[in-house]
Amino acid sequence: MSNEPTEGDFHRRDFLRFGAALGLGAIFAPDAAEAALPAAGPDITHGLRSRKEVALTFHGAGSTAYAKAILAEVAKANAGISVLVVGTWLKEFPEMAKLILDGGHDLGNHTMTHPVLTQLSLKKVEAQINECDAILKKITGHKGAWFRPSGTLKSNATIRTAAGRAGYKNCITYDVDSLDYTDQSTSATVKTVERLVKPGSIIGMHFGHQHTIKAIPLILADLHAKGLKPVTLTQLLRK
Repeated sequence: MSNEPTEGDFHRRDFLRFGAALGLGAIFAPDAAEAALPAAGPDITHGLRSRKEVALTFHGAGSTAYAKAILAEVAKANAGISVLVVGTWLKEFPEMAKLILDGGHDLGNHTMTHPVLTQLSLKKVEAQINECDAILKKITGHKGAWFRPSGTLKSNATIRTAAGRAGYKNCITYDVDSLDYTDQSTSATVKTVERLVKPGSIIGMHFGHQHTIKAIPLILADLHAKGLKPVTLTQLLRK
């Protein structure tokens, strides 16, 4: 998989207050209890094929204007999405957490700085996950609903160990890559999703690309025509 590019009021004074206090030193090595937690299970690439539902998942980074435009299109269609945020982006734009959650969407963890996790040690992978979770907890009161590894479509044993220690039972990937991050044309993104999507699909998309704004209403219309309902990961992966 091509590496996704790294991109970089809730209340501004709240952000400034916690931002000054939150730093790399706030993340510690796991204690014995954390180390004893089982590694995350197999990656989740899709939900049940028997349900006429799909999950649109977004890399949360880039232009907030683009992000807000995409959220507006999603709201028009009364659709649910899941946003896996990069921690540095959420730290800079904490108001986006409220906007996403108020729309009824899932908010998850996509690491702190979006490195290629497969190239990092266990300690560094843990720091990437824990730092992003710390910001999510500070802003929303909760850790990420889900975790998606950065820079790789598939997790490895190191990533699964770190994810498990952070309390994530599985890593979320996807079976439909929209390729919107390549800045291809709107029609190319729409056709890619139309061709690959199936019941239960998890679709990978990005906030930080202008063509995605135009592609989203067309994708939503196609899903509707196929009888597929866009829902959050929480809804798609329910028991």
